[in-house]
Amino acid sequence: MSVELIRDLLRIDQMIGKNQAQPLIDGKITLPENKPEINKILTIDGDVRITGTNIIKDKILINGAVDFKVLYDAEDEQQPIHSFKASKEFEEEIEIEGVNEQMIGDVKAHVEHIDYNLEDRNVISVKTVIELEGKVQAASNIDIVKDIKGSQGVQVLKESIKYDDVVGINSSSTLVKEAFEIDEDYPDILDILRVDTKVYEREVKIVDNKVIVAGLAEYSIMYLGDDEESKINYIRHEIPFTHFVEVPGATKEMMSRVKLEPGEVNYETRENINGNMRIIDVESTVDISAKVFEHNEKEVTVDTYSTNKKIDVKKQQIEVTENVGRNTAKEVINSTIEVSEESINNVYNLNVKPMLTDYRIIEEKVIVEGFLSTDMLYSGEDDEMKNMKQEIPFKSYVDIEGIEDGMDSEIDMVLEDVRFNKSNEHEVEVTATVKLDVSVNSIKTISIVTEAEELQDNIDKANRPSITIYIVQEEDTIWDIAKRYNTTVEELVETNDIINPDNIMPGEKIIIEKNIDFEF
Repeated sequence: MSVELIRDLLRIDQMIGKNQAQPLIDGKITLPENKPEINKILTIDGDVRITGTNIIKDKILINGAVDFKVLYDAEDEQQPIHSFKASKEFEEEIEIEGVNEQMIGDVKAHVEHIDYNLEDRNVISVKTVIELEGKVQAASNIDIVKDIKGSQGVQVLKESIKYDDVVGINSSSTLVKEAFEIDEDYPDILDILRVDTKVYEREVKIVDNKVIVAGLAEYSIMYLGDDEESKINYIRHEIPFTHFVEVPGATKEMMSRVKLEPGEVNYETRENINGNMRIIDVESTVDISAKVFEHNEKEVTVDTYSTNKKIDVKKQQIEVTENVGRNTAKEVINSTIEVSEESINNVYNLNVKPMLTDYRIIEEKVIVEGFLSTDMLYSGEDDEMKNMKQEIPFKSYVDIEGIEDGMDSEIDMVLEDVRFNKSNEHEVEVTATVKLDVSVNSIKTISIVTEAEELQDNIDKANRPSITIYIVQEEDTIWDIAKRYNTTVEELVETNDIINPDNIMPGEKIIIEKNIDFEF
């Protein structure tokens, strides 16, 4: 009776490669014609917006822009503080050997550093260092042999592979909008100087063919009051939203990874019923991407032999990105920003970005190190607007069972919440919550059986000794020994009273009895 190969299909996303680039975006920002001339720049910050990616041979081509927000002091008695937006487009490429047009790429980007100089009252020269991280995956279908059936004496060695079976990836956008009136404690609005938008994930639920995302859009609004003092005021407004992303094939038992990105924000002010400029109409887009997957485990046949017949075996070496585990943790960071040289009058805005600096695996933990990059806009005792930058370091421990040093970690950091409060004349208390989504993978190289054919030749055991004593060598396994002497693992374990077959030591003596199989 010949052997029968039971085949299956292994569908996996294989990591082809990843790399980074740190381009310098050098250019000039010109003041819009409808704005008064610049006396002093108070602050410039920016965000990277990826507008397109294209994979060609050995490269990811990236198109994007840096969107700047400029706050400045103008020699304008009626309105001393003004703001405007500007953008600088860029093109960049990341080299990743082995990638091609059929593969799937993902690019993360953030601003590392901004240097600026006021050339004249209408032009600012800006040098921006951005960090781009690109990774490329390929969807692969691998034919495997999951079992071998057939004649008496056939032995099969299997190995388990853990992998994510990706059901689908999709993205869509939702429009979040609301009109609200500012609290009576605040003055009327003369001019809105800037609006910073953050989006937070609150709940994710998978139903049939959809991923439902409940989130929160938070708008930090800085405006100039229409009163005698014309002071800067700071308010915060939150708008909850719910949106679904279509993912055909998704079911509630599956897992998901969701990414939220704030899009373009538009706003305008209008009068309330009393004729006062106190109502803000705000709307913005939120870009939502969802990946739905199942965490699967499959057995593949990696070796086979027979105790009485010769088998011709063909093998293929494959490389699999095996997901060892993943976990999510939230790190609450409490710190203080200190201004020692003068007293703080008011804090108007605090811009916070989490930055990853290092990670390592120790004793089934991923140790994540990073810092919060903070940019605080405040007024001192002389009422002059100033900004202060500070880095707040943090360390977090994420438990994932079964991980080891040398494995590859993927870490996504998202700022979930930030609160600040002036505690005294020189200090501002900051509380931030950072969500860490950590996945650990191992690159596993496996030689799998692709074909096996039982030959007519019988294995001649007649001239072998009745008992053979074998001394275990380095890197020997109990399977190797059983295969070499055409016996079975079970017989060796029983004959030698082996407690743990996966842990035999070099120098150990293994007794091998001669058994002759007869087929009737």
